Amino acid sequence: MIRKSELTKDFYKPKEAGTLIGRGPRTVSSLVRAGKLEAIRSDINRILIPRDSVAKLLEQSGLLLEDEDARRDAIYARASSSHEQKNRGDLERQVLDIMNACEKEGLDKPVIIRDTGSGLNTKRKGLVRLIEMAKNHEIKRIFITSKDRLTRFGYEYLEELFAMAGVELTTLQEKENKDLQEELVDDMMSLLASFSGKLYRIRGNKKKKMREIIDSVPEEDRE
Repeated sequence: MIRKSELTKDFYKPKEAGTLIGRGPRTVSSLVRAGKLEAIRSDINRILIPRDSVAKLLEQSGLLLEDEDARRDAIYARASSSHEQKNRGDLERQVLDIMNACEKEGLDKPVIIRDTGSGLNTKRKGLVRLIEMAKNHEIKRIFITSKDRLTRFGYEYLEELFAMAGVELTTLQEKENKDLQEELVDDMMSLLASFSGKLYRIRGNKKKKMREIIDSVPEEDRE
């Protein structure tokens, strides 16, 4: 018997799937060609069987042992990195607000992720960890105080990403308070500064190239 939680890979080769059901890879490939087993083709035209299809195959063979949902809840809090002491208090406030709001319903072995950085930064350690946990089927629900805590832009894309991993995203409030509006201004100023810096570098490179062209021309040809 194979527990569903033991299927940790996103895709399986016919040989791997065959080993799980005690059959050879040709049997699995035949099921794919007959349309009885869902699969995709890799860039080099090899058969790859999704995890859910392997689980279905095990179930049909009477070899799948269902687990209780071992996933847990996640609390995600984020604060700007501009004022360290203020951020620490803001992060704890977000965590406390979520725990108080979920007191009646209860949280299932919550993991608390505290993140620091701009909402424009998509490479925040906490956000990356949250996405990895969702991909690895370690969490089932994510709680945040407001959408902008997760990201400034593209919230809908992250929401869809988590939904595809079977993770529910719950937001406590829709409106931003004054502090969050001030942080948004800081984020926009950082964004403008970044673009300005790139623009100056582009102009500087153009002037440098023009100077190199002028210097490469013999002096007698410049007259």
